[in-house]
Order: sequence, then C-alpha cells, then structure tokens
Amino acid sequence: MNANMSAAGSVDEVAALAEASRQGMARLMAVAGHDLKQPLQVAMLSLVRAVGEGLPVEAARRLRIALDAMKRLGAELDDIARLSQREDALRPQPRAVLLDDVLAQVERDWRVYAEACGTRLEIRWPTVFVETDPVMLRTILRNLVGNAIKYSGPRGHVHIGWRLRGDTISVDVHDDGGGIPAANLARIFDAFERGDQQGRSEGLGLGLTIVRQTAELLRHPVSVRSVENEGSTFSVELPLLSRPYPRVVDIETAADIETAGEEPAPASASHGPQ
Repeated sequence: MNANMSAAGSVDEVAALAEASRQGMARLMAVAGHDLKQPLQVAMLSLVRAVGEGLPVEAARRLRIALDAMKRLGAELDDIARLSQREDALRPQPRAVLLDDVLAQVERDWRVYAEACGTRLEIRWPTVFVETDPVMLRTILRNLVGNAIKYSGPRGHVHIGWRLRGDTISVDVHDDGGGIPAANLARIFDAFERGDQQGRSEGLGLGLTIVRQTAELLRHPVSVRSVENEGSTFSVELPLLSRPYPRVVDIETAADIETAGEEPAPASASHGPQ
C-alpha cells in the first residue's frame, strides 16, 4: 500500500513539474514574442524612412527586401506569442472567407523574398468561399509557403494549387526541393524538427509545429507527401462553402472546373481530424 501511494505521489510530482515547466516556457515565449517586436518596429520605421528619403534604385530595392523580411518576422513573433497561450484561451473565429483573399495576402508576404531567392512562385486561384478563421489560415499557409521557398532554393519552383474533395477543398503547397526522407515524415511537425536539413538551412524548425497546432485548433487536417530529390507537397483541407466557379462560365468550363485537380496518392503523414 505504501509503495503504491509513493508511486502515485511520484507520478503527481512529475506531472506538476512538467506543467510548471510548460507554463514557464509559455510565459517566456509570450514575453519574447511581445518584447522582441519593439526593436523590430524601430528598425522597420528606420528602413521606411531611409527608402522614402531617396536612395539609388538598387539600394532601395535591397532595403525593401529587408523591410519585407522584418514584416514576416513580426508576424511570426505574433504566431509564437499566440500559440504560447493555453489551448482553451485560443478560440478560432470561423466565418465565410474568400480563399483568394487569404492566398493574395500570403503571396504579398512571400513574393519579394521568392524573387530575391530566384524561386518561381505560382498560385492557381480557386475563387471559392471556405469556413475558417482567416488570420489562422494565413498563419498556416504563410509557414507552408515560406518553408517551400526556403527548401526549393535558386531556380526552384513553388506551386500553390487546390483539389475538390466532396464538401471540402484541399490547398496544396508543392515545392521541387530535395524532399524529406521517409524516416523523418512521421515527426516532421514536431518542434525543432528539420528533417535532414540541420546545418544546411536557417531556422529553428518551429514553422511546421505552428502549422500543426493552428490546424488542430481549426480542425483543418494537414498532411504531407514527399519524395527525396523530387520535392514535397503539404496540404490543408478546408470546409467548402461554395464551388470555385468563375463569375461567368459555360457548361463545358464548369464541368472542367468540377473535375479540376488530379487526386494524388494518399498522404504519407497527416494531422487533424479525418
């Protein structure tokens, strides 16, 4: 009896220590996400003024690239601060959202960086309404597209497409980079996991963790398919509110759109409700 009570007490103590550690890390991340933005905002303001004061064309272009990167960093710090909160404090606010609008924001986030990297970024516009939280969905897609550009490299190609799947639409972010080894796919969404890219690219490996956590809050399944030396496709599935028809179509065009998108092989790794 005493041994059982002692064991139970040890388990409770370990659980309490783990929870205290989690809360401490959450507070640290929240403070970091907030406080680091202050010097970032000062730097951004300085860059805006420098560009506005008149500079040679090439110098102004480079400063705009730096400013664009700082804006993305600010958004990523917001993501970290938000996701450091307790899950019961994170309440998505789903509503009818035109998917094109979110994709346009993501394109603005990454277009300059993609051009600077020599990566071709293409988007297939769906013109469809989905039910989601637009800020959280932008977080998911911004991280997926950023990863795709990073791992495609110079002369790479990143394509954002979509597939209809019954009453849902799957948004696919495809890159033609080096791909992910099959052995790493199961843990690719874990914090600080970077596949086999450690030492070969910048970053801490938090982007896909943010994707997973945000997708779980939204109940949007996310999955990945990858082939080494050929590339990867990350997909997020969204509840569909209307069909992606152009404003004016004929019957033949509508039929083509209805069957648009080739169904790929099943995902190699996935997260979220199926």
